[in-house]
Amino acid sequence: MPPTAPDQPDFFTVEEAAHVLRIGRTAAYELARVWRKTGGREGLPVVAFGRLLRVPRAALDKAPKLLPAPSGASRFESWSGHRWSLDVTG
Repeated sequence: MPPTAPDQPDFFTVEEAAHVLRIGRTAAYELARVWRKTGGREGLPVVAFGRLLRVPRAALDKAPKLLPAPSGASRFESWSGHRWSLDVTG
């Protein structure tokens, strides 16, 4: 079952996305920063609307594919020492 329902908005704030993903606000913003820094290769997908960042619902629907990245692929390390990326290609 996808983490979002069809009646949800097409875009979420980073804080709302963090709630859906059950991660902290700071971790969500760090993953969004990684997404922007790596050109979308890893992290939490975001779209910028001026100074506002929004997370597409489609990215949250694919959130169960949150998998460890290959060793050394990301500078973001979670508190448990794992590297994470969000695979939105499949």
